Amino acid sequence: MKKIFVTFFSVLISISAISQDIQYRKDDRLQNVKEDRFNYYQVNRISETDMLKALEMLGVRIFDIPISPAFEKEYKFSVKLEEYVDSKKINSEDIAFARQGKNTYVHFYDNVPYFDYISKFTVFTHENDTLQVLKIDYYGGSRSGIKLKKNKIREWQSYEWRAYSKIDWKLNEEVPLLVYASSWYDERFNVERFCGVADLSLDEEATKELLDFSPHYFVISLKVSE
Repeated sequence: MKKIFVTFFSVLISISAISQDIQYRKDDRLQNVKEDRFNYYQVNRISETDMLKALEMLGVRIFDIPISPAFEKEYKFSVKLEEYVDSKKINSEDIAFARQGKNTYVHFYDNVPYFDYISKFTVFTHENDTLQVLKIDYYGGSRSGIKLKKNKIREWQSYEWRAYSKIDWKLNEEVPLLVYASSWYDERFNVERFCGVADLSLDEEATKELLDFSPHYFVISLKVSE
């Protein structure tokens, strides 16, 4: 028993001596080094693009839509989702329930409420075998659970997103922002085809090809009206 007590007392003395030698020093290391000191996740090498690609492997895409030029007064504001089969519109709905259908939202400064104009919104998408599920976020609100049902009749048939880079709104007109479209079968070459242009604003001919040949697609558009 005496031997155990002496050993325990010696350990306490050692810990006390070590503690006295430790001094305070601010940890100036980068936050990612603090959180991953052995660089297991290679944060110093992985870019935001890599992260977005990883999300895409999980079926997730993010589309940030700036509204340009910025609003200068109050208008009616709607984000339209339209479905087409064989280039014919079969369904249309408003997927953004902004405050009173207007382009305004409320924010607070010193606990006083103020109005401002919506200048952007974000579309989050998640894909599975049969559906594309959307959530749309904008200042002052959001809507989730928007379902885009696929109509796949061939094994290699796929659906892809394509975007427009020129999204300047025009009063009382629907301005297309995003297209979610099916590939089509090319009998001439016996292959499944899809438009290779990522930006539909840059190639009018390729955009027309996509909308003419895709048997099933959805268009998300912005409409600002008086």
